[in-house]
Amino acid sequence: MGYKNVCLNCFRVENLGTDYEKIRIGKCPECSHPMTFVNHKFRPPKKNDKKGWELVKFLISCGFTFQHVSDENGMYVTYPRSMEEAKEFVKKYEFRAFKN
Repeated sequence: MGYKNVCLNCFRVENLGTDYEKIRIGKCPECSHPMTFVNHKFRPPKKNDKKGWELVKFLISCGFTFQHVSDENGMYVTYPRSMEEAKEFVKKYEFRAFKN
């Protein structure tokens, strides 16, 4: 368990642990593209799963870094598994997204 860095270019995932003092956020050691800091809930698709990575890219670009998202009743919701579900998810929970 712990937080992760994800490269959305070469699909590298680094487990960072839970110690905030030691977390490194920066460039990918393989391709030098910026890495994205995501929650420990993130389960990466396989490297060759193009649809899975497109879904991940879409959600992250919309501010969903796999943090807990709760509905209007305070219950956690599950992350979408298809692009169609993801578009509805983003519309419904955009107020829960992290804004840059």
